[in-house]
Amino acid sequence: MSIKYADIIIDISHEGVDRPFRYKIPEELQSAVQVGTAVKVPFGSGNRVRNGYVVALADEANWDVDKIKEIKEVSERALGVEGKLIKLAEWMKQTYGGTMINALKTVMPVKEKVRERKSIVDTRDLIPEFAPIEELEPQQQKVLDEFISSPDPVYLLHGVTGSGKTEVYIRMAEEVIKRGQDVIVLVPEIALTYQTVARFSSYFQDSIAILNSQLSKGEKYREFVKAREGKTHIMIGPRSALFAPFPNLGLIIIDEEHDISYKSETTPKYHAREVAIERARLEGAKVILGSATPSVESYYKAEHGQYKLMSLTDRVKSATLPDIRIVDLREELKQGNRSIISKALYEELEGAFDRGEQAMLFINRRGYNTFVSCRSCGEVIKCPNCDVSLSLHGKAKLMCHYCGHTQTMPDGCPKCKSNMIGGYGVGTEKLEQEVKKLFPSIRTLRMDRDTTLKKGAHGEIIRSFREHEADCLIGTQMIVKGHDFPKVTVVGNILADLSLFDSDFESSERTFDLLVQAAGRAGRADLPGSVVIQTYQPEHYAIISAKSQDYKAFYDYEISYRELLHYPPIVHLLAILISSDEETTLSEVSTALAAFIKNESMGTVLFDSFDIVGPTEASIYRINNIYRKVIYIKSEDNDRLVDISRKCDEKFAELIQNINDKTVVEIQYDFNPMRIL
Repeated sequence: MSIKYADIIIDISHEGVDRPFRYKIPEELQSAVQVGTAVKVPFGSGNRVRNGYVVALADEANWDVDKIKEIKEVSERALGVEGKLIKLAEWMKQTYGGTMINALKTVMPVKEKVRERKSIVDTRDLIPEFAPIEELEPQQQKVLDEFISSPDPVYLLHGVTGSGKTEVYIRMAEEVIKRGQDVIVLVPEIALTYQTVARFSSYFQDSIAILNSQLSKGEKYREFVKAREGKTHIMIGPRSALFAPFPNLGLIIIDEEHDISYKSETTPKYHAREVAIERARLEGAKVILGSATPSVESYYKAEHGQYKLMSLTDRVKSATLPDIRIVDLREELKQGNRSIISKALYEELEGAFDRGEQAMLFINRRGYNTFVSCRSCGEVIKCPNCDVSLSLHGKAKLMCHYCGHTQTMPDGCPKCKSNMIGGYGVGTEKLEQEVKKLFPSIRTLRMDRDTTLKKGAHGEIIRSFREHEADCLIGTQMIVKGHDFPKVTVVGNILADLSLFDSDFESSERTFDLLVQAAGRAGRADLPGSVVIQTYQPEHYAIISAKSQDYKAFYDYEISYRELLHYPPIVHLLAILISSDEETTLSEVSTALAAFIKNESMGTVLFDSFDIVGPTEASIYRINNIYRKVIYIKSEDNDRLVDISRKCDEKFAELIQNINDKTVVEIQYDFNPMRIL
């Protein structure tokens, strides 16, 4: 038998070893080692045993045979990476930066074999029951027929809330499975997994796998193996489900494709939409992007022929869109109402509760108060580790939502010692307290990060509310995404302005999305729905467009603004984040890197404009005692930005060569970030 070799990526996240190393395959392992196999190998001058992944096989040595080391063993507990996923990982590394090992770990949401143990909470027990779907309505059937007959690889399904997008997804999946292929369905929140699984289960019974962060390692391994061995043909879950190891992938569906949760916040900072399209290209599959409020980027691409646009313009079963009212909170104050519930919203809630119906109240802040300050001197209680204020949870607990720091509410102001200290702003806890004060007899449920920490909490809250064990559901944005509660007739947006003036160019888009999605929860069945939007900016185009449920009007205004100011999707944007625990080091490195980039850009002819901003302090300059600066680069040529990021890697390594080993200095790249860093 001829000697064979394997190219192996070592499990070390460092640019210096971010390349394959060739190893000899011992004769006894030649049948076990394939592309994607996880192995253990001696590495470095001390031959320390390291984990690695086989990314290629070869028949010849690429240097002195006597110096090539041998693979020690195949990792029994580790799962290998499929060959197609290795190609995807390589594309992610080239597109988003970072190391190959980071990319490989990303495409392996389940990394090792783990025996499943019976959990106290079986998440499948929390999945609600839905009746099997009926025959499709004419507009749904038209979309399905287009999907079947069209050769296009990527489709944007723009359907108003309640138009039956999920039923169309199910029929599309059926067509793909009939051909012997597999389907991945992505949802933006764990909370939506249960409802989506229930709807697909009503049609496909038990032929469904689930992958999300609340599953135990054993449960994830079970679902992973089901996909790999062909025991299931549908995988449903948030972003990580995109990497299910199906042998014959035919369709990827991304529901609520506009949602910010599809963008990874860790290296590589990929967007699930773009990675899904690349995976589909590699495997000859199709991609469906669905939303009532498509991202501006996706709609722009559909208008320019990159995606095929399909539309669902009406709600199913002749249901009508809810009646939407805008309440000017400035007028409420003039009339003496200092409650966080406007008069109009109070009347709508009172009517719904009297009729035995349900309501949902949305505010995009968890906790009791947004911040705590002193009325005497104005001192705001801040996190000792981050440049942010602490939020009040309950009556005595202060928490940082960035580093997790907690402390007890002080009796007096730490600066002037005054006892005039208290909480300001509104969070979900305070909203729930206010609702109970106004309506003492109703039952409430709260859904935010604090109430969904325990395994199965999302599903239990949804089940309880769906079965009318509560009259009012109060929560953050996780309650407004895609849920279907037939008895909900009133939805209240407590303060629409919370996301409207965030410090980035997509704040209006996020506000419009949240308002329309929230409104879509009302009146989805036979009962008419009402929505109240409370705001201090009733004249803003995002709020006016949300009231009329007019996506195109919002898009036309927003894209004009992006064109005028040269923002994505008109151009591409690269954010380079440099961080350090030493401010002086951070300043020196970031300034030198910006100067290097500006010199690199001189004389380019690849595009008309090349805008560089920074280095400037990040929107939150200090998080967990790490200081952060950012450089932004705009370009009409994304490949040029990728090239700059690679050159910056080399320059960064040069700049930190002589820095003290104890000093933390890191660099990250974010292509087309969805938030200002």
